[in-house]
Amino acid sequence: MAGIFVAGETLVDFVPDSGETLREVDSYAHRPGGAPANVAVGLARLGSPPAFWTRLGDDAFGDFLAETLAAAEIPETHVERVEGKTTLAVVSPPGEGGPRFSFYGDRDATFGFDPDAVPTEALTGNDGAASPGGASAPPWVHLGGVALTHLRGRAATRELRSAATAAGCPVSFDVNYRSDLVPPETAEAASTAVRETVAESGVVLCSDEDAAAAGLSTSEGGELARDLLALGPHTVVVTLGRDGALAVSTDDAPWGATTVRHDGFPAEAVDATGAGDAFTAGLLSRLAGSAESESGADAEALREAVAFGNATAALSVRSVGGMGSIPSREEVEALLAERE
Repeated sequence: MAGIFVAGETLVDFVPDSGETLREVDSYAHRPGGAPANVAVGLARLGSPPAFWTRLGDDAFGDFLAETLAAAEIPETHVERVEGKTTLAVVSPPGEGGPRFSFYGDRDATFGFDPDAVPTEALTGNDGAASPGGASAPPWVHLGGVALTHLRGRAATRELRSAATAAGCPVSFDVNYRSDLVPPETAEAASTAVRETVAESGVVLCSDEDAAAAGLSTSEGGELARDLLALGPHTVVVTLGRDGALAVSTDDAPWGATTVRHDGFPAEAVDATGAGDAFTAGLLSRLAGSAESESGADAEALREAVAFGNATAALSVRSVGGMGSIPSREEVEALLAERE
């Protein structure tokens, strides 16, 4: 099948131990994170190793992340080492109000992608890192919303998105908006960039919380999906946390016009950090595969992809940390077989 190309940030999550509030937390554990990085590693564990364009600082945390990506068999081809401190994302204890993540460090190093360094050669289908097995079809390109909070990240994402469209690559976009990363004076520009990326992507993933934060819609569920479809994508997947996911597509989608609602799977949650990224990895691994299969994509392919994403997310919450808890393809398939 065609490869998958993921672009976006890799950072370090600091996850609290037991305790509802900061006063009750005795320690934090550092874990590799960043939504696109979680998706990239998740795809590798699910049998669809992608190419990954990301930036790592030149500090010890950058070394830690480079080692983590290498251990996950992510090709180094588009992993950039740059001057600066790695961004740290401190996860709030469950009882604290305010943002779930607070960010520290040099944001330029992590989010400041160079618009002049977009690896367009990876979009031709001739880049071995982006096309496992020597596939010649253009890769599926997946983008994350956090890079759009940074001036250069916005410009680079726009360049990559345009190049992907010109190369005939399917494009997916996880809104994943973090308003606390956006200075007030650039909030309108960041929101506009999110809206443009939604409009020019084929598949869009979004929660109602992210949609509201980005100024896209204050609706929920099916109404949110319809609001986002009106902007231009052919498929919108609304993530619903422990309640599963809803996917709505138009006639322009490879799988046709359909609506899929999957309630998810019961799970004993230890830590939900990165569960949405696990869902995204599971969904994309199936959508990219169905689009390139001999039988082609259809409504059943979308239903199977949503179920596979939900199973991946349910298994991912069993341990602490987003990236390290993503299951293997065999584990996901076993859960699906058990539920069937």
